[in-house]
Amino acid sequence: MVQTAKTLFEAALQPGLVRKFTPQTICRSTVVMMQEILKVLISSFVLFGGNKDTRKEALKGWNVKTALMIGGLPAALYCVQNMAALMAYQNLEPLTFNVLNQTKTLSAALCCYLIMGRKQSKTQMVSLVILLASALIIEKV
Repeated sequence: MVQTAKTLFEAALQPGLVRKFTPQTICRSTVVMMQEILKVLISSFVLFGGNKDTRKEALKGWNVKTALMIGGLPAALYCVQNMAALMAYQNLEPLTFNVLNQTKTLSAALCCYLIMGRKQSKTQMVSLVILLASALIIEKV
């Protein structure tokens, strides 16, 4: 139920709300930085507000150097993606943004196939073709 509500919010309301309440002149890097700080705060609250044994297990073997080596590049790319998403929110209609945003599923499936050699099932292939077709229709290609 929570996932359904989240998806409804993301698909129906978020692009329009972001477009309405974030002016074109806003400093995008500040918005993205605040999003990341809030994510760290919420994650820290969940981690340190939980069971001591669970926290101890989660932090076992953790150090800053390893965390930066493993997560540094993905974190930087995610920040760039957030900047691009904010620009898209501000400049695209909500429906167009949502359809184009879902095309990242296509690239993920392609990368899984090319890099990892994982093939998709027939049902997944049909879904990916429908997703591609909807993006092309929305963009009038």
